[in-house]
Amino acid sequence: MNTPDKNGGDPLLDKARPGWWKSKVVPLFTGSHDPVRDSLSFAVGLSSAFLPPFGFHSVLVAVIAYLFRLSLPLGLLGSWTNNPWTFIPIFLPAYFAEVRIGERLLGMSVPFPSLAALSKMPESAILMQIRQVLLPFFLGSVVVAACAFLVAFPAAYGAILWLKRPR
Repeated sequence: MNTPDKNGGDPLLDKARPGWWKSKVVPLFTGSHDPVRDSLSFAVGLSSAFLPPFGFHSVLVAVIAYLFRLSLPLGLLGSWTNNPWTFIPIFLPAYFAEVRIGERLLGMSVPFPSLAALSKMPESAILMQIRQVLLPFFLGSVVVAACAFLVAFPAAYGAILWLKRPR
């Protein structure tokens, strides 16, 4: 049996109504008196989602939030755009773009083997493939993360000002 919350409503029924998440997310953006800090927090989190430490984006955001006194919840919200549901439609194409950007910046070319070819390669050949793509991937991911930051910061700032406008 569900216990009513402080307001007498059923928390499970509240999650069933459309838009329930707005009551949880919007206050994260509007609760502070510093829209620049909040925009920076979200933009840092979103841009970190494009960096290589797969599985450790939350830790990276937590360290940055602590060091620069940013909002951890907003940073995590931005970072969690990189999740299993968004990996294939957003981050897999971003990975290929990051490698290609790194290749252009380094003036080199890295062949992408097919998954079928990778499955038949010996372990040493797979490690060689990884070593070939590592430097272009790191460099390209920094460029893509910087671009994501440059787009996310003004977008978040504008959204926060819009949400805080008098109605």
